[in-house]
Amino acid sequence: MTREPDAASPFDTDILDSVATLTIEVRRVVQGFLGGSHSSLHQSSSVEFAEHKKYSPGDDVRHIDWRAYARTDRHFVKTREREVILSSLILIDCSASMGYAGSRTRWSKLDYARVLAGAMAHILVRQGDAAGLLPFADEALPHVPPVGRPEYLAALLGHLAKVEIRAGRTDYVGAIHRAADQLRNRALVVVVSDLWGAGRETEIALSSLSARGHDVAVLRVLTPDEIDLPFSRTAEFVDLEDGGRIEVDPVLVREDYRRALAADRERWRRVAGEADIDLMNVVTSTPPEAVLADFAGRRHRAGRRR
Repeated sequence: MTREPDAASPFDTDILDSVATLTIEVRRVVQGFLGGSHSSLHQSSSVEFAEHKKYSPGDDVRHIDWRAYARTDRHFVKTREREVILSSLILIDCSASMGYAGSRTRWSKLDYARVLAGAMAHILVRQGDAAGLLPFADEALPHVPPVGRPEYLAALLGHLAKVEIRAGRTDYVGAIHRAADQLRNRALVVVVSDLWGAGRETEIALSSLSARGHDVAVLRVLTPDEIDLPFSRTAEFVDLEDGGRIEVDPVLVREDYRRALAADRERWRRVAGEADIDLMNVVTSTPPEAVLADFAGRRHRAGRRR
């Protein structure tokens, strides 16, 4: 008895092409990130000395045991073991509004979020942590639980490459509750989304996740067009999630729009500050490796650890 291949089989040509393209983008971003001054997205919460190893070019000189050098006249490096492996779950918004690219970037918000999420998972696993993925839109979608094995990254990227835009309103609260249900121990939870339509219930859900001990980070992804509304001609604007349409002259509403966006950003800044949530505003014209470097740098400066 023969079995017809699934429509979403990992051997489909389109999916293989998507995975290959995403993998190349992720590797480029990771190389750019690691070539900078930051090499970790997380300060391990607890470490202990494990053993010495002979120094090799490229090892961090800060870990050289100078007492051992004084005794042996040879360089040895202290290696350390984490008592706790960090579990990380990346929530990626694939609702209809994330399909917007705008006029000044080559990536849609979802494409950009995919690269950010893939690179972040790569770096987390590389540094010894476990990374998982939970896509969401009008509901929380099939997820990939956190696993720390390097060979697991290909499966995670394959799942990420198959994430597609879905119609309907974004169920932020349902996705956050699903994440909480999946995580038994304290974890790093990263939400990558444009946050359009996220109201008070979403604020409460994220704050509750942080109050339960999880290290919560939100990367709000917007396009340059959504930041400054640069259009000069009367046009029809379409709500990508409910299909609503309105014809408007951007010149007449630009300042009001910018003030409304600034107020919305200030609201989220206040919520994040009160709930100890790490919030970053990200624009898709920024190189993803620069975003990750900024993310890692902010976390180290703040000394975030659980």
